[in-house]
Amino acid sequence: MRELTAEDFKRGVRNPFFHKLNKEVQTFVRHEDYKIFAQIAEQNGVTPEIIMNRCLTDYAKRLQEAD
Repeated sequence: MRELTAEDFKRGVRNPFFHKLNKEVQTFVRHEDYKIFAQIAEQNGVTPEIIMNRCLTDYAKRLQEAD
């Protein structure tokens, strides 16, 4: 299999359903919970939001595997 180039991507077709399928989701996080994410994020040199997104992504994968 050959490696894709920038030219290959320029010729690609955008997914017409991208904006319908990708929705912004907001949720409330208790201060106590946010502090835990902030501590973990500080240890890893990232933002708490990145840690929360990783947790949500991991949980979603586990739910899909359980089906």
